[in-house]
Amino acid sequence: MTFILITGSIMAISIFLIYRLCRFFNIEMKWTSLVLCAVMAFIVNGMAITMSPFLDRGHYLRLGILVITAAAVVTIFNERMLRREEALAGNCTVLPTEQLPVEEEPPAEDILPAAMQEPVAETSPSEPAVPMEAAPLEQPAAVQEVPPEEKSAAPQKSNEAEKAVEEAKLAAQAIAEKEAKLAAEKAEKEAQAIAEAKARKEAKERAEQKKREAAARKKAEAEAKAKAAAEAKARAEAEEKARQELAAKRQAHEQELKQELASMDSLDAILDFAYEAKDAQPKDAIFAYHEAISRYGDDDYTPFLVIELGNLYKEQANYSGAIAAYKQALTMPIIAKNDAMCQEFTKNIHYLGTVQDILAKHAALSTPFPQIPGDIMQEIETEFQAHSGSAK
Repeated sequence: MTFILITGSIMAISIFLIYRLCRFFNIEMKWTSLVLCAVMAFIVNGMAITMSPFLDRGHYLRLGILVITAAAVVTIFNERMLRREEALAGNCTVLPTEQLPVEEEPPAEDILPAAMQEPVAETSPSEPAVPMEAAPLEQPAAVQEVPPEEKSAAPQKSNEAEKAVEEAKLAAQAIAEKEAKLAAEKAEKEAQAIAEAKARKEAKERAEQKKREAAARKKAEAEAKAKAAAEAKARAEAEEKARQELAAKRQAHEQELKQELASMDSLDAILDFAYEAKDAQPKDAIFAYHEAISRYGDDDYTPFLVIELGNLYKEQANYSGAIAAYKQALTMPIIAKNDAMCQEFTKNIHYLGTVQDILAKHAALSTPFPQIPGDIMQEIETEFQAHSGSAK
């Protein structure tokens, strides 16, 4: 790009210098020839670039031939244009750049009315011509000689009248243009006012439409909210009713179960019942363990019953129940006197608390202990070991 700009600048300067030199030496040079010179210069430059990338003797020779050819073409074209112009001038053809001299009109004093000019006598072939000196023509009586003052004043009055007419025309034209301009401005203002009124009307309609849509949307949202609230209330009432019914059924079932367990006269019988109900009715098994711990709290097997009860709670994902069972067991005399057992129950309480916290963090609090994923179980163990180490 830089090479093209530099080359173009050099060629423009060269053409300008050629034009100035032609003017200085009075050599006629047509502007079309200069344009052709510029075109040929671009062609020569382009061909010089494409011919050879090296500046050897053959390159200079070819470049010289191209330059001489371009100069000859431009010279022949300029000479042809000059001869054509000379031919047109020889045939009296007015060139576009030449203007013929305007003939001067005779002064107004020399132009007389037709009535003041001397009539020319018609001669017939049979009558001899009479010399003008011998028979001078008489002027009609109606024609009088015009004084020289009036002759000189006539063109002046005519010029003034023409000026007045011209000024009147210009004034009328100015008034018409002014009226047209005022009419255009008025029409433009009216159109603008109509457009603004239309825009205001459309904006008002859009605003009203938005208000109606907002009101409809608000109404729909309120109705949806009221409907959702009613459904939630009905669902809560149904759940509460079902819970109450279930609690009543469970209470009645526990009364029957308590009467059934009361009829058993040994710990082994109660444990057999809990073992049989463990899979099918885990809540009945939990109730049986509570009944066994309550009736046989001084038995040496009671700590193991508490551990079985805690495991059963863990299988049901009832970690709060397991923690409560261990805490209640710590108040029992047979366990309170055994330091090792107290430490074990306290450790289980802390461990279950850690399990409960980690599962709550992962939103998996309802997961039974045997079904806890391995990565969460690893996190539980790591957290519990960290708390155990800090406690020590």
